[in-house]
Amino acid sequence: MENSEKNKETKRFMGLLVPNQRQIQAFILYLVPNRADADDILQDTLSEMWNKFGEFRDGSNFVAWGLTIARYKVHSFLRKNRRIRSLSPETMELIQQEAESGRGLLFMQEQIEVLKKCIAKLSSREKKILRLRYERNLTFEGIAEQFGFSMQAAYKAVSRIHAGLARCVNLTLRLRGLR
Repeated sequence: MENSEKNKETKRFMGLLVPNQRQIQAFILYLVPNRADADDILQDTLSEMWNKFGEFRDGSNFVAWGLTIARYKVHSFLRKNRRIRSLSPETMELIQQEAESGRGLLFMQEQIEVLKKCIAKLSSREKKILRLRYERNLTFEGIAEQFGFSMQAAYKAVSRIHAGLARCVNLTLRLRGLR
């Protein structure tokens, strides 16, 4: 490929990517909440999109194409990291459809931002429990061992944290007029 053709193709790709990258990124973050992992998957996705850009047809849905590649990258990541909880393929498909339509993207991004703010309000102990559960994927038994209490107490602690986060998110979204 000639330099001018390469530049033209790069500009075409970037013209499609730039307005849609946040949508692809939000989709990945929704499926893989760990920011570092999601960033790695996004980079893999963008690289794959660029490598396969010759297969993309003008007039087709760039976002849907990118989200499909992202979904395969997420599946691959989750297969390699079985310790990480994943959503069912059906749920991933529904989330992808919602992301493709653009209807839920802003709301998903808003929910993620509100959740981050609610997590920031937790005590250091509560944050540690969540990190053990979702970043290190410890079972309730593993959490109980870390804190020296029963498995039932660990389950109740995680449940209380979830309930508190749900209240915080719902209240904040309601106050913003989004619920």
